[in-house]
Amino acid sequence: MAGRKSSRWVLLLVWLHAASAAAQIVNVQALFDENTGPGRSAAVDLGADWRTGSTDLFSVRGALLGQWRSETHTWLAVLRGEYAFAADEVIVSKVMEHVRYRYGFTERLSGEVFLQHEFDKFRRIQFRALLGAGPRVRVLTDKKATLVVGLALMLEHERIRRDSEPDAGEFRTDPRLSSYVLGRLEFMENVFLVQTLYAQPRVTNPADIRLLNDTIFEVKPNERLSVGIGFNLTFDNSPPLGVPKLDTQLRTSVGIRL
Repeated sequence: MAGRKSSRWVLLLVWLHAASAAAQIVNVQALFDENTGPGRSAAVDLGADWRTGSTDLFSVRGALLGQWRSETHTWLAVLRGEYAFAADEVIVSKVMEHVRYRYGFTERLSGEVFLQHEFDKFRRIQFRALLGAGPRVRVLTDKKATLVVGLALMLEHERIRRDSEPDAGEFRTDPRLSSYVLGRLEFMENVFLVQTLYAQPRVTNPADIRLLNDTIFEVKPNERLSVGIGFNLTFDNSPPLGVPKLDTQLRTSVGIRL
């Protein structure tokens, strides 16, 4: 909602089907509520899958999200986790925390600072930390369409978990550029398309690049309900040994707010 009113998401249930493990780039930009004025908002994402019989599977995932905005300052904090096992074997185990601060210099230009931590057993990431900062420009601010571009210089520290692979236990600290383009289009009343593109090359070796294409189609039948379908594709040119370069993910969600 516009003005000084704030939206408060009370519950958001997410059913998620992934073709492979989620990739390293996290589309935090799509989590910002660009259309709210000063105020606070909070969200809880919950999901579970339990199957028995021909397929024994249990998975649980959740996230906490909080946002605080004033006329010039914005804070966003995200905590995500997922755990799953099938046939008595753990197949997913990961957690991610992200904190981002944004300062608005003008209506179109702002600066961002962010900090992120990740653990992902099945991408063989024991520890991954990011610290970055950079400008963000709202190129288009029409009521029906929004286009945003951003560029950040970030320092990445990554440590591979100790296992039987030749690169087990290796770690490195590298500077990367993180550039993104975010577009939001309202097709008709309460029907939206959100498209985000990321590119994250390593400064010392641009061929070591990570790419993300994230598409979200969202319908809001009324003020309290939203239904979304999302697809993302991520490419990592230099993943840890034994980890695929390409990840895809398809998800659907239902949201309820007061």
